[in-house]
Amino acid sequence: MMLLAAPLALAACDSAQETETMEDMPMDGMAMEGHDMSAMDAVDGAKTASAVGTVTAIDAETGTITVDHEPVAELGWPQMVMAFDASEEVRGDISVGDAIKFTVEATDEGNTITAITKQ
Repeated sequence: MMLLAAPLALAACDSAQETETMEDMPMDGMAMEGHDMSAMDAVDGAKTASAVGTVTAIDAETGTITVDHEPVAELGWPQMVMAFDASEEVRGDISVGDAIKFTVEATDEGNTITAITKQ
């Protein structure tokens, strides 16, 4: 019985560990169908960050590029797949499957890629 006391006590202490939140993470453009995101806070002003990822879709009609991107520390984003607004000029000759480095501007209105380079 005494052998179980220490592991159980340690396990009880571990359950109160801090969890990471995404309070400052803009959710526009993320594939969140079926999830109620109305309680999420908006971004305070514009934030700009660099990121890398792979293009998974391009929609010229809506002016978006979907990217499977690595974590973006400056914005507190984990790795995920999300759609970004991008002008035709910025989209340039980018194709689905391209590995890219990009600059994103995250605002209350959404997330826009402002520059892209192929890797």
